[in-house]
Amino acid sequence: MPCLGRWLPEAGCTAKPAHTAEPPGTEPIPSGSMTGAPGGAGDTVAIVGETRITRRQLLDALLGSYGEQTLRTMMLRVAVQKEAQAAGISITEDAVDRELRKASEGYESLEAFYDARLQQLGMSREDVREDILYKLQLEALAIRGVAATEADADQYMNDHPEEFAPKEELKLSHIVVERQKDAEHLLDLLRQGEDFAELAAANSLDADTAAEGGNLGWVESEDPFVAPELLAAAAKLEIGEAAGPIRTDAGYEVVLMAGRRGTGERDAQAEREEAKRQYALSVAPPLSEVEQSLLDKYGAKALDGALQY
Repeated sequence: MPCLGRWLPEAGCTAKPAHTAEPPGTEPIPSGSMTGAPGGAGDTVAIVGETRITRRQLLDALLGSYGEQTLRTMMLRVAVQKEAQAAGISITEDAVDRELRKASEGYESLEAFYDARLQQLGMSREDVREDILYKLQLEALAIRGVAATEADADQYMNDHPEEFAPKEELKLSHIVVERQKDAEHLLDLLRQGEDFAELAAANSLDADTAAEGGNLGWVESEDPFVAPELLAAAAKLEIGEAAGPIRTDAGYEVVLMAGRRGTGERDAQAEREEAKRQYALSVAPPLSEVEQSLLDKYGAKALDGALQY
């Protein structure tokens, strides 16, 4: 899959290394340079002391770091859209919504998911939906030659029961400290009526959650990114209860059960259709091969030698 956030690579995508030469534009800023014509030498976008950074320098740096990957992503989107139209493949808004809900599982809300994508990848709501639309179009093209049967659906569901089993989500908060006695002291304070969020903000070693009162958000009961010891202890709690000390790789933890919910009943027929789709994807050519074949089919190429991949 290409990296699609605002035409820029997502986290984990490899950017072309930038040159390490000294930045140009080290001369003092001339009078009136901040009001130069766009794209001109005087179109200054930032200053550091008396050194100016022009719009051209910024664009050159962006092209040097991300231009190659970004251009490939743009060409892929065009090629996939052309092929989907030629094949009569239409992705409905409902399908995008379903995939969006699936992608946002584990977040406190859909708004929290959108906020995370904006903060982490600079993606607007429209960017997120376009990203999902591209994914669904590409997958539909990949499996168009695969006719999955009911037996294939049965096989996939039997091989991947965890994907179709009812799931439970827990809303957790935690405090991480270095010593066991510190965790025990925090538990004593909680029993005396102290506020968990305030204790987390003042004491937790987890800098990512301390400022939010230790909030971990909604996590699945078998979330691979949360310490299993913490999940095991939390599963035994009633809403509003805290437990600890819990020894984890991070230190000693105190966990608060703030909420519990099921992911809701799933439509049996919809599950079977999803099983067929996933089975088809498992036997279809890899998506990266489909992408490359479409670029080849439509003669996609970079005309600027510096942007060829």
